[in-house]
Amino acid sequence: MHKILPLTIILLTIPELCSYLYGEGKVRIPVTNSHYTLTTTLSLGSHPDHLRVLLNTASSETWVPSSDCDRRLTWCREHGHYNHRESKSHEDRHRNFTAHYQDNEVGGRVSADLVQIGDVILQGVEFGEALSSRTDFSYSGFDGVLGLGPAKVSSTGHPFLTELLAKGLDDTVFSFSLSSPDNASVVVGGVQYDSYTGNMVWSKIISPDRWQIEILDIKVGTTSLCSTGCVLEFNTEVEVIVGPLMQVEQLYQLVDAREIPGVTIRSVDCSKVEEFPNLTFIVKGVEFSVTPREYVESTKVGSTEFCFLMITSVEADVDRWIMGTLAHQPLYVAYDFGRNQIGLAQAVR
Repeated sequence: MHKILPLTIILLTIPELCSYLYGEGKVRIPVTNSHYTLTTTLSLGSHPDHLRVLLNTASSETWVPSSDCDRRLTWCREHGHYNHRESKSHEDRHRNFTAHYQDNEVGGRVSADLVQIGDVILQGVEFGEALSSRTDFSYSGFDGVLGLGPAKVSSTGHPFLTELLAKGLDDTVFSFSLSSPDNASVVVGGVQYDSYTGNMVWSKIISPDRWQIEILDIKVGTTSLCSTGCVLEFNTEVEVIVGPLMQVEQLYQLVDAREIPGVTIRSVDCSKVEEFPNLTFIVKGVEFSVTPREYVESTKVGSTEFCFLMITSVEADVDRWIMGTLAHQPLYVAYDFGRNQIGLAQAVR
């Protein structure tokens, strides 16, 4: 549980606060990386409610469950809530929001309040109080969502990045550091130069509300999977790497991936993983690789080892490669909210 800073610090202007805390104009926010689900804690209100939120680069909406949601619903009953009645700094924005997702839709009202993330406190931050959800997400390891998408507007008000990045930070870049499960973080305010090797390659995004870039090719070993119209989408709402069905099928054949009834992930022979080819993404002539040990996950049950290919396709099929949280470990991804671009480099392994 995070501790709210003293009132004397709260009364500082935000630029002074950032300088007071960090000196270099960057904010480091602790992140929990549990089974490729990235969460952090938001503390909301003057009498703070501490809620776990998913760090979602696929959306700009930020919301948490409202204390006024229907407790007869499992998702409402099983999660933490924000109670605006307990906060002296709460402001009612007198409008509603709807957040759309591939498999869900969440709605409610828009509020503004004091928000603490890590050691940083922001005042008057807008977010949604969720009152309805089309599907039951009670099984998830988070209460709400912190939107980190590139869109400059959202139904829940000013995107959180707009609030944070406009308050005296050095730059409009944020990125994840996931090389160590016990020390994961997101840094806002600039590139983490110690987190990658080689040169950073920058590409303009091609969608106003998705972190998508065009690249030259995708290869598995020497086999080209996509030589024209190749698009990467960086999306932490997704845990693994998802690709177009026909292209992923080629990978399945190369590594002899076997179906598992009822799930999209396939199994592979653990004894052959070292022989598998790299998955390579070619961006502006520069190659970035994901090794077999990085796209295959192993687990032991008793003395028996099982291995699973963390690259898959989906029934609805997609026309792009979706680089989920798993891909952010071998690849260093810099999201530039101000310049609408993605920087890509090989992460320090």
